[in-house]
Amino acid sequence: MVNGPPTPPATTPAELREEAAQAAEAPSALPQGLSQSKPEIYDTVIPLMAEAIVKHDYQTLVNIAEETDISAPNDRHPSRLLIVAPMVLGHLIQDDVPLARHALLRLPDSLASLPFPRALMALVTSAMNRDHATIYDQAATLDSLVTQPDFPDKDLASAISALLSAFIDHLRQRTFALLSKAYLSLPLPLACAYTALPPEQVITIAEGRSWSYDPSTQILTPKLDVKADLLTEPAALRSSSLATFNFVADSVARLEA
Repeated sequence: MVNGPPTPPATTPAELREEAAQAAEAPSALPQGLSQSKPEIYDTVIPLMAEAIVKHDYQTLVNIAEETDISAPNDRHPSRLLIVAPMVLGHLIQDDVPLARHALLRLPDSLASLPFPRALMALVTSAMNRDHATIYDQAATLDSLVTQPDFPDKDLASAISALLSAFIDHLRQRTFALLSKAYLSLPLPLACAYTALPPEQVITIAEGRSWSYDPSTQILTPKLDVKADLLTEPAALRSSSLATFNFVADSVARLEA
C-alpha cells in the first residue's frame, strides 16, 4: 500500500487557529514517560541548556541543542523534544525563523504529529508570516499546553514558559523599534493590536522609549530619529483603521525583510 503525501503545515491565519485549537483539545501534549529511555548525553546537556536560558544566552542554547540533536541516537523517541523544543524557541528569540522551522521539519512524522510540536510549528509559521495578531495567540496556546497538570516533564514546561516569555518580550521590542521607523505617528489601538498589551502598558513602554502620547487624540508619536527614507502614511488611509492596520503590517514586513 502506497502512503499518500504528507499533510502540508497550516499557513493561513484560519488554519493556524484551527491547528492551535486542535492541539489544545488533544488529550495529552506529549506521551507520558517522556524522559524515559532518553540518551545518556541528555543528562549532561539539558542542565547546560537550562543554565543558558537563565543567563539569557540564547546563542549558546541553540548551539548546544543543535549539536546534541544531530549527534544523539534514537531520533524517533519523544525525548528528542527535550532538546528540539528549547532550540526552536531559542531561534525564534533571535529572529532566526528559518532555522526554527528547519529544526521542526527534521522531526519524523511520529513526533511532528504530536500536539506539542504541532503547536510549536503553528507558532513558527505565524512568525514566518509576520502575523503579529496570531503570534500572541499561538504563544498562549503553547504555554497552556505545557502548564497542563498532565504535561509529562515539569523541567521542560518551565523552560518553555521562560523561553516563550522571552520571545514575546523580544518580539514587542522589535515591533516598537520597527514601528518607530515606519511611522511618524500611530493610533494607540493599533499599537495595542501589534503588542497584545492593554493601553496603559503600551503608553508606559512607549514613554520609556521617549515616545510622546496625546490623550485627546490617542496618538503615539515615536521619538524623532527620522531618516530620509522614513515611511509615511498615505492620506487616503487615515479614515480607515483596517486599511491603516494593513498598511502598518505591510510596512513592518518590508522593514523586516
